[in-house]
Amino acid sequence: MLIFGKDILNKKIVSSEYDEAPQHKVEDILLNKKTFDLEYLIYLEKRPDEDRVDNRMETSMDNVVNSTGGQAAMNTPPVTDEDTFEKNFTTETLYISFKGVLELSEDKVRISGIDQQYHDPIDSLATESIIHKKVKTESGDTIGKVQDVVIDWDTRRVVGLSLSEGFWANLMSDANRYMRLEDNMELSSEHIIVPDHVKDHLVEDLREVQPR
Repeated sequence: MLIFGKDILNKKIVSSEYDEAPQHKVEDILLNKKTFDLEYLIYLEKRPDEDRVDNRMETSMDNVVNSTGGQAAMNTPPVTDEDTFEKNFTTETLYISFKGVLELSEDKVRISGIDQQYHDPIDSLATESIIHKKVKTESGDTIGKVQDVVIDWDTRRVVGLSLSEGFWANLMSDANRYMRLEDNMELSSEHIIVPDHVKDHLVEDLREVQPR
């Protein structure tokens, strides 16, 4: 089954073992730089810091009381313990291995357990770093701009790119064109560089991206 990266992004992550656990959403997908196998789902977790910082609420309330002759204003809410502190939060990036992904449904990704890791996988490539990049040949021709990645869900591998806005992508129609991924593509900070022959093998039918 061929799907797009957008079919996974922003879906809720739920555990098959802990249905009541907090739900997070998929922020990005990491794939192997060499094989393009799907390796990790990324999600963000917001956690409160251990230290709580005095937000000076008590002082400001003292000013209110003093300004009313020692009596609090009638529409002034009472000060509680929670009001005297401001919580600081830290956002952490966590990674879930695709080995633990069991099912992709219309609104969620179901995983086995809640295994996760905090370190950034150095041999992986984020789909976010591919989307909207221009694809150019080694000779300098612009093939198109990446709109999305094409994923073979059965093999859990990115097999192609959806392109638009390029000379070669619009040669026969205004519709998006598809390019099979090759292991010799080069990713720079601004472009994706591919061999010259790639421009002659763009396809309009998504099914033609499927590996033979």
